[in-house]
Amino acid sequence: MRKFLSPLKKNNKIFFRFALFIIMILPLSQLIEAQENKNTPEFYEFYISQNGKKIEIPEMPTMLQSPIKAISEPWNIPGINSRPKLTINEQRPVIYINKNGINLEKIKLVRLLYFEKLRVFDFQWGSLGSELHKKPNGEERNSLRNFGQWAAVGTYPIKGGPMPNNPDLYCIRPKERLAPGVYTIYQCPGIKDSSCFIPFDLGIPLRTFEITGEEAPFFELIPSNNPSIKIIKSNISNVLKGIKCPRAGKYNYLFSEEQIFAYIEVEGQRGGEIVEFLWHRPDGSIHARQKRILDFPKPGRIISILQEFVPSNLLMPGKWVLGIKIYGELVKCIPFYVGTE
Repeated sequence: MRKFLSPLKKNNKIFFRFALFIIMILPLSQLIEAQENKNTPEFYEFYISQNGKKIEIPEMPTMLQSPIKAISEPWNIPGINSRPKLTINEQRPVIYINKNGINLEKIKLVRLLYFEKLRVFDFQWGSLGSELHKKPNGEERNSLRNFGQWAAVGTYPIKGGPMPNNPDLYCIRPKERLAPGVYTIYQCPGIKDSSCFIPFDLGIPLRTFEITGEEAPFFELIPSNNPSIKIIKSNISNVLKGIKCPRAGKYNYLFSEEQIFAYIEVEGQRGGEIVEFLWHRPDGSIHARQKRILDFPKPGRIISILQEFVPSNLLMPGKWVLGIKIYGELVKCIPFYVGTE
């Protein structure tokens, strides 16, 4: 009987110790949360963690720069006209938002780059086919005008949510490591479109900061050596040949490019496969992710796909890579370059 009860006593001791540990740790975690809420500054809304300290993210005004009038109505490129005052060295910073009514779906974390000049064409708005659009205000569309501001080159995903004991305090951070550079965070003002980058309303404050550090080496995408579905032809260009495929491949673009077409021909497919077009920025992050489903082919037929990429903001200068996946398998990589001139 003693032999039978001995393991039970040991198990009871282990269970008792575990329960005691849980009882002790719960008040401690609640104390930490309470301390976190207690240390929340009440005199500003956005702050960031730097080396264990909470620092206010200063507010920067949005400037609207328009050196010439548009064809049909005034149209501007929003930007920031001075370098951020806050510099941090953490590339996955924790950001706190102390504000009522935050909608995380509208919180945008955006990278900025400085542009000394922009083309006249970049400030225009109107029909692409109109004569005025070909030579707006009598100026060559590719002639350069002074800009001298920081403008958006991409948005970055975030994760997080409200603190358990304080629903008005939100704790968020970028999903991926951020490359050194200038960033701004803000809540999009009542706009459902997820591509809202910098608001045009001067009443919407932006909080900007700069991340310092060494640039990571350029990432390399390595496609499969023997994919189950092969791409037998691929091409990218900003001009179509007819309506079916791009003209001769182009692999150098301006940062203000309006559209880029990707064209592929595949064989060996069964039909119904998912094709992904992943447009990678120079820092390795994904600017856009597009999905298509292959048709069910006739025997021996080659399927062609034309995918249009329309940037919703200026492109980050540097080496880009278009990665093409079919059912999760990286089949093709197409590098191209984005420049400022």
